[in-house]
Amino acid sequence: MKKIIAFIVSEGNHPALHRNSLEIAKGFESLGCDVEYTYLNDPEAMQRAYDLMRSGEVWFSIGVNDTGAFLQTAPDHYALGDLPVPYVSVLLDAPYNAANGNLGFPCQKHYLWVLDKSHIGAIKYRFPEKQFAGEIFQPLGGDVATREYEIFSIDRDLDVVFSASMFEDGNIKMYWREQTDNPYIIGILDDVVEYMLANPVSLLPAVKYVLEERGLIGEDYVTALSPYFHGVFFYVKMLRRYRTLEELTKKDIRVDVFGPGWENVPFAKRLKLNGAVSYDTVLDAFSRAKVVVQDQAEFNNGGHDRVFTAMLNGAVVVSEYSSYLDREFEDGSEIYLFDWKNIGQQMNVVDELLLDESKRLASAIRAYGKAKAKHCWENRAQRVLEMMSL
Repeated sequence: MKKIIAFIVSEGNHPALHRNSLEIAKGFESLGCDVEYTYLNDPEAMQRAYDLMRSGEVWFSIGVNDTGAFLQTAPDHYALGDLPVPYVSVLLDAPYNAANGNLGFPCQKHYLWVLDKSHIGAIKYRFPEKQFAGEIFQPLGGDVATREYEIFSIDRDLDVVFSASMFEDGNIKMYWREQTDNPYIIGILDDVVEYMLANPVSLLPAVKYVLEERGLIGEDYVTALSPYFHGVFFYVKMLRRYRTLEELTKKDIRVDVFGPGWENVPFAKRLKLNGAVSYDTVLDAFSRAKVVVQDQAEFNNGGHDRVFTAMLNGAVVVSEYSSYLDREFEDGSEIYLFDWKNIGQQMNVVDELLLDESKRLASAIRAYGKAKAKHCWENRAQRVLEMMSL
C-alpha cells in the first residue's frame, strides 16, 4: 500500500488543530497504513512530502482545514495543483467559518470530510467556483485519556463539565445587521436566528425553512443570503452556549467550565471557571467528570467530537439534540438529549444522574461500549479509506 501523508499542525497553533491532526494520522496507522507525519513548520518534512508525492509513492494526503495549501514549492505555487495526489480536508467547523481557511486553493483532487450532513450542501455557498472530487460526512473520533483501564473505578470529583469558549461576555453582536441596511434581508435573517434558537437545527436547513415559509424556493435565494452565514452562525453558536450554562445555573447545578470568556456573564459567580486550558487538561477533566454537558454549535445533523471523547472517558453526556446522535445512541439511556423548547424540564436529568449513581454508571457503561465500537479514530479512518478506494 502506498504512503498516506498526514499534515500535522504544530503545537503552537490552536490546541484542537494540533491534537486532531495528530489523532487523524494515528487512526490510519492503527489500521496498518504507512503514514508519513509531516509537520507544517518543518521545511525538511514538507520537502520530503513533496518528493514522495512527485515520485508516485503517495496514495493520498490529509490534514485539517486547508493545511494542504501549505505545501508550496514557491510563493503562491501550490504543489497539489500540479500533482495528481488526492488531498482530504477535514473541516473542523462549519464551511462558512473563515477559521477553516481558504479551501479554494488549487488542488487537482480535493476531497472533503465534513462533521455535519448539511455541510455537504453548504460548502458550495462558500466556494461556488470550486469543484470537489468527493465528500464524506462523519464527526471526528473520540479521544481517550491515559487512564482508560480504570475509567469506571476512579473517583470522579467533578460533577458537571462544560468545555467551550465565549466571546464578548455573551453580548454577541447581530453581525448581519452591520453588513447590510436592507430591511428585508435583515428580517429574513432575524427569523433564521429566531428559528435556530427555538429548534436544534443547523444553519442551512434553517435558512431553507425560513425561505420556503415565505414562498422563496430555489438556490438563488440561498446564495443571496450566503454572505451573511458566518455572522448568523457565530451569533447562534455563542448564544446557544450561553443559554445552556444559564439554564444549568438556574437549577443551582455547579458546573466546571473549561474555556475563556465567561468571566463577565451575569451568572459567572455561579460557575467554577477554569479559563483557557490545554487540550490535555480538558481530556483529564472528562476522565474525572460524572456528566459532560455539550452544545452542538453547528452540528445538529452531525456530532461534536467532545461527545465521543466524554463517553470514551466514562462520563455521561447530556447534549443538545442532533439527528445523528439520536440515531447512533439511545436517548434516555446512553445519551440524554435536550432541545430549545423543553430544555428546562430536560435539564432535570443532570440532577438525576448526579443523585443516582447506579443510573449514571449504567448509562456511562452502555455509551462507552458503543463509542468504543463505532466512534474512535480508527472507525473514521476506515470510512475515509473506503471513500478513497471507490
